[in-house]
Amino acid sequence: MTQTIRSGAAQRRRRPEGVEYALYFGLIFIISLPIALVRWVMPRREAFGRTRRSILGEAWAMANNATPALFSA
Repeated sequence: MTQTIRSGAAQRRRRPEGVEYALYFGLIFIISLPIALVRWVMPRREAFGRTRRSILGEAWAMANNATPALFSA
């Protein structure tokens, strides 16, 4: 009986790279742009000294969080 041991790095799930991932990321990014605009314009209670992301940065972060969640489901 052979037993193989994998390191933690090898077991970690990698993000799928390819056309399908890029397509979904692009669609989610476009959909999140109006949401990011509304969130950026609305006043928020933030701690002093904290920097705010730009509208594109906020939309990119939303798409970057949502797309891997979609692929892992």
